[in-house]
Amino acid sequence: MSKSFNDIYKNVPSDQKDRLQTFRSTHPYTTFDKADVTWEYISCGKGEETLVLLPGGIRFAETWFQLIEIFENEYTIISPTYPPLPTMADITEGISYILTSESTKKVHLLGTSFGGWVAQCFVHDYPDKVQSLILSHTSGPSGISKNLIKIGQVVTDLYPLRLLRITFKQRLMNLLSMPDSDRQFWEAFLTEVSFRMTKDDIKAQQACTVDFVTNYTISQDGSATWPGRILIIESDDDPAFKEPVRENLKNLYPQAQVHTFHKTGHTSGYTNPQEYAVVIRNFLNELG
Repeated sequence: MSKSFNDIYKNVPSDQKDRLQTFRSTHPYTTFDKADVTWEYISCGKGEETLVLLPGGIRFAETWFQLIEIFENEYTIISPTYPPLPTMADITEGISYILTSESTKKVHLLGTSFGGWVAQCFVHDYPDKVQSLILSHTSGPSGISKNLIKIGQVVTDLYPLRLLRITFKQRLMNLLSMPDSDRQFWEAFLTEVSFRMTKDDIKAQQACTVDFVTNYTISQDGSATWPGRILIIESDDDPAFKEPVRENLKNLYPQAQVHTFHKTGHTSGYTNPQEYAVVIRNFLNELG
């Protein structure tokens, strides 16, 4: 990284900056190598049940730091960072390996955006390892344009990494819905994250998205009839997934409970963590 933490976060209120640094110092990553691929994940908490948090396109586990802080006194928390792998099966296999290494047999699984696609693939590949499923601000395979992704793959090959990082950050900033008091923090956080993104990360995410669209026809392969309890969390102004796409997801999982946030955009879990946590806690408490 060409800039230090203090340079990137220089305009961020000190309490917000200190909170992130404290989280990092108290929640170190666990690392392991599998098939020449390095996995990193956060494992913490002390609950009898396990809540797995799958990040979205930002990819890094610590993106969930606020929700981790909220739930780690109630649940064991596992949150992975996605390594640059080309298929969803590669990702779900790695997550399954993490659960085995942590002696975890069954989990509550929450995925947002890209993480929601990973969550659906994980339920498809390892249905017996999931106790409940929470799909947040995401879609089914039919809600994604394979052609747009393929255009993105061409652009990724042609453009320099510096420009891709700028575009990546701007796209994510456009998806964030937050109070002005948090904007400087998230802009700094996304600047830092963009410095950590590689072309391999971007290409792998695009390849996994094409794989999801191509090979996980959920309405036909039985995933939508998975017998566990499902919660769909959405926002009525999500710029990433418009109303027809959100309706398609609900039709795909007609047994799911649905909670709709009002005017919280695409990132309710990151930018409205307290309200978001109440919805999740209420759903999980119904399982008890």
